Amino acid sequence: MRDGQAPAGAARLYQAAFSLAPWRLDLGMQLGNMLKDSGQLETAELIYRSLITQAPEEAETYLQIGHVYKIQGRRLLALHHYREALELDPRCEAAHQELFLAGDTAAQHATVAHRHLAHGTEQGLHIAAALADMRRKLDDMVSMLPEISAFNAFPSEDYATFRKLFRIPAPPTTASRALIVIIEQSEVSDAVAAAQMAALGCMPSITKLYTIGASPLLRETWIARMPQGLSVIHLPDDAFLPATLASPSVDGQASGKILLIGADCIPFSLLPDWITYTFETSNCDIVFFDAESLTPSTSNSTLFEATALLPHPRADAIWLEQENTVGHAIAFSADLWPDYRGKNPAEIVRNGLKTGRRIAHVPYPLVASPRLSDIPVRSSPHPLPEQFVIHDLPEPCTIIICTRDNAADCCRMVDSLFATAKHPERIHCRIVDNGTKIPEDLVLLQQLVSRHHGVTLLSDPSPFNWSRLNNNAVAGISTPHLLFCNDDMQMLSKNWDMILAGLLRAPATGAVGARLIYSDDTIQHAGVLLGWQGSVIHDGLYEPRDSNAHFGRWQCTRQTSAVTGAFLGVRTDIFTAFGGFDEMRLPINYSDIDLCLRLQKSNMKILWTPLIEARHDESASRGLDHLNPLRHSLATTERVAFENIWGARKLSMDPTVNPVWVDATLPLRLIRPVSQAVALCHIRET
Repeated sequence: MRDGQAPAGAARLYQAAFSLAPWRLDLGMQLGNMLKDSGQLETAELIYRSLITQAPEEAETYLQIGHVYKIQGRRLLALHHYREALELDPRCEAAHQELFLAGDTAAQHATVAHRHLAHGTEQGLHIAAALADMRRKLDDMVSMLPEISAFNAFPSEDYATFRKLFRIPAPPTTASRALIVIIEQSEVSDAVAAAQMAALGCMPSITKLYTIGASPLLRETWIARMPQGLSVIHLPDDAFLPATLASPSVDGQASGKILLIGADCIPFSLLPDWITYTFETSNCDIVFFDAESLTPSTSNSTLFEATALLPHPRADAIWLEQENTVGHAIAFSADLWPDYRGKNPAEIVRNGLKTGRRIAHVPYPLVASPRLSDIPVRSSPHPLPEQFVIHDLPEPCTIIICTRDNAADCCRMVDSLFATAKHPERIHCRIVDNGTKIPEDLVLLQQLVSRHHGVTLLSDPSPFNWSRLNNNAVAGISTPHLLFCNDDMQMLSKNWDMILAGLLRAPATGAVGARLIYSDDTIQHAGVLLGWQGSVIHDGLYEPRDSNAHFGRWQCTRQTSAVTGAFLGVRTDIFTAFGGFDEMRLPINYSDIDLCLRLQKSNMKILWTPLIEARHDESASRGLDHLNPLRHSLATTERVAFENIWGARKLSMDPTVNPVWVDATLPLRLIRPVSQAVALCHIRET
């Protein structure tokens, strides 16, 4: 029966066999496995626990009970038992794989260490060199390289090793174009200045070089180290820069590009080639690129060694108001100099986004710095950007919550919303009862209506269709704002109503999402990422609530591809104009993402903010779809429907994510070499 895929029947027979021979632990293990496979998770847990008591040295039992906790969504318990299995048997590949895919940093480091111990770093370097040679010789393999690179994943903390194994490729064409360089030199160390001179002195496309704030000794050294014929101009500060900058290019055209290099930034030799290629192929106005952090080298052959990668996200003007996400070096067309004279790279990109300039991002570290100034220091949310702050009354808002047989959680959520709002009198709430049967729950819902003047209860016992229930609940609502919420949450943020109203009041805003956290203070939702393992995943999943990683990604109000319907704010007129959720094709899954994509298609922004925070006990009302075969099948059909609407490519990549990140595990954990083909696609997308 086990081999015939009938786990429930097999469990009954293994139970009988194990009762007759309780010393046969292998029968007990099979019993636990069949109970687990048939969805009887609590009973399976008891069996595995009894086996651990009888034979605590068996790694397999810890592995299997870890699987039970994984299915139940009890992530921390699952990881604990996978680690127990590895301690008992370091060769337990299944436990190692589970930890690796769950984003366990120690397991990812162990994978890399095992790879190098098994095959040898020297052999790895030889293979990497051979592959690089094949890339140069076999052009027809270019399209396959992105697939190959998925197997070259490294934990981002192992960037020093990664950088030694993989080189930055050159662009397809490297025609020289005129380049004017402006480099900051105040408070620059001798080692950095020497590295900057060595790098820039080998770039024949530079036609003019301005140094800002260089000491007298540095000025003399710059002139001595630069090629003869290159115009080197020293200025005390950027106020002395000329009002116009233009230089004849090699083909005689009176234009060129300007490269701003911040203090302590060392350019990579391929930087001019990638600047030229990006400008010529993407028809852009501004280009920025990734960076890497350096430490002094222990080798006599080089000054610095790369130790960390700073992969920049897509340019976002709102995010840039809170953190510098574009770095300290940037290139732009010389004819834009009057607009950008005296501005730093972050200001240039913010201005460019607001004025409709075309901004491209090259996903390679083309500059490096021994400074770590790009790493945010705050571990709490940034204040709301000034453009969204309101000081008057917020617009009235109607909250819509669907529930069934989960009244206690629903009441907790509604009570918390009213208790934390600054103006609870401007909040209305419609509870949609989707067929509650438990008498005690019905009493609780009626008490909730009596407790809050703004709460009404609607009865809709029809078959569960999340999109239709919410669409129907909107009928007749006259408040300017809507907020769709799950019932299994609790609002934690005071004055959330003011923040939501400020974000929705901006004309360009389409929808707003919030930071949802688990009970262990890890993040459950910080926006939705498209194209993660061919589907979607929540940004920030299982990251610490106070993490300041990735340019404060989870502490900044910013744009995202989509937000979850578990907390989705939208203006009522927009929701109605766009037809609400797609209840016919996407009754349960993807309808929130579909709405966000439709809003984005009309040039509206989807915003996520950590300043509104709620605790979320996921799927408390409905349970988890993967434990119900029918629901799992229905979810699969909705995935097909989504692809029919938006195309399969929509779930192949997220434009907000740097392509260096690998989707083999949790987001933003593993890096891979970015092939030339992937880089070119990303440049076109950005």
